[in-house]
Amino acid sequence: MSDIDAVLFANEAFYRAFADREEHTMEILWSKTQRLACIHPGWGPLFGRKDVLASWKAIIENPESPDILCHDAHAHILGDTAYVICFEEIGGNFLVATNIFAREGKVWKLVHHHAGPTSVQPQVRGPSAAGSVN
Repeated sequence: MSDIDAVLFANEAFYRAFADREEHTMEILWSKTQRLACIHPGWGPLFGRKDVLASWKAIIENPESPDILCHDAHAHILGDTAYVICFEEIGGNFLVATNIFAREGKVWKLVHHHAGPTSVQPQVRGPSAAGSVN
């Protein structure tokens, strides 16, 4: 598997954990060795593993959290760091997101997530678009 494929796989795993409300999987996907950061739409920035994972726990445990799909993911590798830019579809609306990963051994781990509003919509290519490269 190429680095690009591995990063896209890690990105897809993130969105699947989010969509499936898998708190334990979400914890595994985030780095334990790097300083983490996260900016949810409308929130202030969160720093550190404790605060970042607490935010995901609150979202995952909230029964009113909307479903999410990832579309049009594009990965870029910069040595042992990578980033993915993609669209998030939530309730028929779109956000644009950046997910940053750090290589830990042979595994890519999340270190930062940022999503915010966009006026652009991706070309959606079917229901299996979660985590896909379109």
